[in-house]
Amino acid sequence: MPVLTDIWEGNAGLRLGRAIAGTAAVAVTLGVVGLGGIILAGPALVGATATEVLRGTGFTGAAVIVTGMRVAEGWRGLRLEFAGDSGPLEAAAKALDLPMSGRLTLSGALVVGMDGGVVTVTSAGCLPAKAERLTVSGQPFNLPEGATVCSVQDAPLLRWRPDAMAVAAELRAPRFDAPETGLRAEQVVIRLEREGNGRRADISVARAANTAKPAPIVPLAVALRAVQTGEGPWIIDGTAKGAGGLLDVALDGTYDQTAGTGGMQVVAKPIRLAPNGPGLAAISPLAETFLQKASGTLHGKATVGWSAKGLATSGQAVVKELAGAAGPVTVAGVSGTIALSSLSPPVVPDGQKLSIGLLDVGIPLTDGTLLFGYGRDGRLDVDRAEWRWAGGRLHADPFELAPAKPKGTVTLHADGIDAAKLLELIAIDGLEASGKLAGTLPVVLAGETVTLNGGVLESAGPGTLRYDPAQPPSGLKGEEGSPTAMLLGALTDFHYDTLRITIDGQAGGELSAGFSLRGANPSFYDGYPVALNLKLSGALDRILRQNLDVYRIPDTLRDRMTGSDQKDH
Repeated sequence: MPVLTDIWEGNAGLRLGRAIAGTAAVAVTLGVVGLGGIILAGPALVGATATEVLRGTGFTGAAVIVTGMRVAEGWRGLRLEFAGDSGPLEAAAKALDLPMSGRLTLSGALVVGMDGGVVTVTSAGCLPAKAERLTVSGQPFNLPEGATVCSVQDAPLLRWRPDAMAVAAELRAPRFDAPETGLRAEQVVIRLEREGNGRRADISVARAANTAKPAPIVPLAVALRAVQTGEGPWIIDGTAKGAGGLLDVALDGTYDQTAGTGGMQVVAKPIRLAPNGPGLAAISPLAETFLQKASGTLHGKATVGWSAKGLATSGQAVVKELAGAAGPVTVAGVSGTIALSSLSPPVVPDGQKLSIGLLDVGIPLTDGTLLFGYGRDGRLDVDRAEWRWAGGRLHADPFELAPAKPKGTVTLHADGIDAAKLLELIAIDGLEASGKLAGTLPVVLAGETVTLNGGVLESAGPGTLRYDPAQPPSGLKGEEGSPTAMLLGALTDFHYDTLRITIDGQAGGELSAGFSLRGANPSFYDGYPVALNLKLSGALDRILRQNLDVYRIPDTLRDRMTGSDQKDH
């Protein structure tokens, strides 16, 4: 936008030569010597005059060659067939205050006419244009399929008289590439209009896409309008839409060509991702690599500013009841507002806060709070993480990981765990306990696997453990006096002094839990003190996911945790 407006503003005779090569020179010459004089002068002189005028405005390497000249049909004026070359743009950059380099060429036919004191220049069809090694502010731009300059609804490109000028032209490009920013625009139309002291630019892009794989956003259709009155700032507004109507963005900004500064506000309407829909891939394939099968509501805004120092971006994202899977980790009920100090690359400053209804890392954790940041290195930096579990709290040591490929250990510290609620989760008939537990649960993340490695929960004081099922499992049945019968007898009312539980294994696979108890049963051998060591193994994580009503969370979250929302195929 800054380059467009730089080209577009300014004095009529001087700036016109910069926008449409050679046109002003021909028009001014006609106004001086008249149509008949130009016919007698011949193509060579007309081309030389146009070349001289362009070079005088700063295009020191410019050249205009008039290859044909005749009276236009209907005696509408003089038809000039020409080829124009801007020469090296960097040679004119300082004089024109345009940060450009490369070369532009324009060719075709113009019809130049006079009506009283007004000179009109109309294109005979669209004028082919090409760009070679074009750069703007050091950024390369390509027009691989060329471009054309066309009249607007068959109106003159230019209407000129000594005290006024009106311009209306369209630049059409099938494709426009900005390789360093990864931008590709297709079917670009830029309409430029000037009347009196008013200027207007309308830009439409049928498909604006990012060529990165995976792309940060799906292709969008963009429409922009910029209006200026006098020497005031340009007022910009527009829309960007895509993803079948799911993405609807409003654009609003200003540009001050005198100061060379401007800014754009980008506001997205709420995006609602259905639980069984395509997830984040519908709007951002890149975001889908971080969170799969996403559902919930998203909306946000962004600010883009430009100056002599370059582009600066920032933004804010709001999430509500977001759910999905980040590799082996399942999340649900995520809500909060996140600030971004940069959009490209995305950077989230430390201290951003999210509330999390569920975080499942092999053990389902609920009612969580997360304080985090996300750096330019693509790593998530978590300073604080807390959750509710089994009547107590879990908090994690600060950690870092790459969300796309999580790898590392997250150490969870447990405090105030209610033994009774913990065993309610296991839901083994006849098993109950009392007392408080504390300890650590190291969670090892490695690609698609989550492993509990050396988890330990220990009692904070004495308590009870009772196992007295109505129908004992066949493996624990035994004749009176047998070891299994004695074990069941001791556990019917065991008063422990210490209780230690160990948990190891892979989430979603085999986990093993060990119980070490020291204490006595008052009714078992007159309360003789004993030490018991028990080992349980199996897919305990599936057991732990049962009886989750104690969390009082919505049925949809419980279904997600237990997997009952997955229908058989």
